[in-house]
Amino acid sequence: MLTYTPPQDPNLAKPTEKPWLLLLLTFIWLWPGIIGHDPWKPVEPFATAVVQGMLSTHNWLLPTTQGVPHLNSPPLYYWVASGFVKLFSPWLLTMPDAARLATPFFMAIALTLMGGAGRLLIGRRHGRSVVMILIGCIGLITTGHQMNPIVAGFAGFAAAFYALALALTSPGLAGAILGVGLVVTFLSTSLLEVVLIASVAALLPAFSAWRNKSYAITLILALLIAVPLALIWPMAFAKAHPAEFQQWWHYFALGPLNGIGHIQLFHQMGYYPQVVFWYCFPAWPLAAWALHRRRELNSPVLQLPLMFFAVVLILLTLSDRQAPEYAMPLLLPMAVLAAVELDTLKRGAAALFNWFGLMTFGFFGLLVWLGWLAMNFGWPAKLAERSAYFSPYYQPQVSAFAAVCALIASLVWVWAVTRRNLRGRQAVTNWAAGITLLWGLGLTLWLPWLDAAKSFRPVVEQMVDALPPNVSCVATEDRNRLARLSWEMYGNMKFKTFPKGSPDVPCDWRLMVRHKDDGLAEPGWTLMWSGSRPRDDIQFGLYQRTKQ
Repeated sequence: MLTYTPPQDPNLAKPTEKPWLLLLLTFIWLWPGIIGHDPWKPVEPFATAVVQGMLSTHNWLLPTTQGVPHLNSPPLYYWVASGFVKLFSPWLLTMPDAARLATPFFMAIALTLMGGAGRLLIGRRHGRSVVMILIGCIGLITTGHQMNPIVAGFAGFAAAFYALALALTSPGLAGAILGVGLVVTFLSTSLLEVVLIASVAALLPAFSAWRNKSYAITLILALLIAVPLALIWPMAFAKAHPAEFQQWWHYFALGPLNGIGHIQLFHQMGYYPQVVFWYCFPAWPLAAWALHRRRELNSPVLQLPLMFFAVVLILLTLSDRQAPEYAMPLLLPMAVLAAVELDTLKRGAAALFNWFGLMTFGFFGLLVWLGWLAMNFGWPAKLAERSAYFSPYYQPQVSAFAAVCALIASLVWVWAVTRRNLRGRQAVTNWAAGITLLWGLGLTLWLPWLDAAKSFRPVVEQMVDALPPNVSCVATEDRNRLARLSWEMYGNMKFKTFPKGSPDVPCDWRLMVRHKDDGLAEPGWTLMWSGSRPRDDIQFGLYQRTKQ
């Protein structure tokens, strides 16, 4: 079916948003939280260490942290991050900031492709609506700004979704993009995500739009491109590091299901449906409206996203892992469904949605401003006390440039959301602008405060100051990977490691990592220093061997 034309309703009002303004909003959304802070838990310290390892050892096949294999994700994201480090560090950006540029790189690709998918399936001017819905989703805001390989996988999923939509009109180009999307997905996530995309592609001929010879050309071309390209890394990996390859194959090759020899199934039932409720908001209510309006599922604009959503949800249900970031691919079909009937959303519903966004983002935006005043100027006093409680290492610092930019952004948002005669598109755009404003305010005005609370730097510096200058040997258990990374990153310290529970500690000084409920008493050792991140259950203790 090479003549698919998205249905158009001539009675609908033409959109009034300026494309360049929406493009500017999307560009602004990409950047808050990317530059200007240390690597934050849970993923960024390990991602930073992998990039450092690749750049120092030039081993591009095996991701490692301090020489230890880090096989949670294939290396594509780390390759791209390393490229940005070579380009921009240290002359322009710190190493973590330069590496983190890989995230907006892949997110920009994903958003562009999904805008194209919306245009292909729904019609002209609808691609921008899909993008506005995506950047407005609550679940994307955090993961979409982290140094995290799953972001590259998100771009791979977006490429596959776009290719399956493009197959209706351009099977050759669709096959090429689908093949590349499969490779990107495999080199960023795991074989299971590749099987997921392949399953969607194989099931689509159940619908007449994809049941033709042209779609077969798309699939054949995708296989011809994907298989040889995807085999390059694992074959080279297996040849250069056979033991580590076997470990990856056995425990990590299937991602959420672990590995070929260690498959684990099922988690707490109902977890991901609950996650979708907040993670995909506000896309899912708009998608429900679209399904209510179009109850007959006889159009590709409904068939592709519903099939994609169902297959991803089944995969998540089979998985034994529970983490919101695994729900990222669900955002893609949900955003497309949400845009299908956006123009038919009743004016009252659009006004209510806009009012809810105005109240929500207005209230929390005001809190961000008050919090900034409290943490830097001590007013309001009660809020200043809470600010110091949650980030005790923070030292007041005011950036006039950041404050002016935040003020201008706040005023522009107030102007935008007070426009009259709103319809569905404008309400969604206002919501995207609101979530961009709130995230931008938090990651500009509050960034130093957040960094002081989330970074391990203050804790490491305290321990280094407590350590006598003549001490050259400090040990810790080999399982304390995050501590070892943090002390090397911020204190330029390398610990000697020993197995958990071993009585043979190789140094007279040791760092212990314990849960606060377990206490810090240790027979045969004298506690010389203790510390922890604010409100963290994990505490660190520096001990000296008790002299006999």
